[in-house]
Amino acid sequence: MRPLTRQETRHAFRNTTTQETKVLRLPATFDTLDWSRLDYLGWRDPRSPLRAYLVALVDDVPHGVMLRQSATRNELASRAVMCVLCRFTRRFNEVALFSAARAGADKRARLDTLGIYVCVDLDCHTNVHSTPLPGPLDPPAAEIVTSRRDGLRTRTSAFVRSVVMQ
Repeated sequence: MRPLTRQETRHAFRNTTTQETKVLRLPATFDTLDWSRLDYLGWRDPRSPLRAYLVALVDDVPHGVMLRQSATRNELASRAVMCVLCRFTRRFNEVALFSAARAGADKRARLDTLGIYVCVDLDCHTNVHSTPLPGPLDPPAAEIVTSRRDGLRTRTSAFVRSVVMQ
């Protein structure tokens, strides 16, 4: 992902109101991010624990969506859940259902939402960068990581595109 400025990041959001965009807080580590290791920019809002933000490049243009986490279900405590973006299976409390309101000027259209299971801390990039334990017939580790990153970018762009572009 190419480096983004603070202004680019703030103006990237398509499914937020003007008021929500004004109170949007960028991550505290924004100025020190290693953009070469990021496939998308995702963070949680420290003031609102159920709110998260995701910014991805779609056709080299930054698009952002605000996500809201649904309540976790305790009956899933013994299950593993797969993140849709990185496709890693994690514990039930490490992956949650997030919903994103579709972008649109019409207030009634904003009631339309899309849901997605994503890593709770939005750290899919750490998962895809982890070195795999290759078997004797597997491709080299660097090739696996590159394939994972390409898949993560593709799935993230597809989700963001489905939220912001109708």
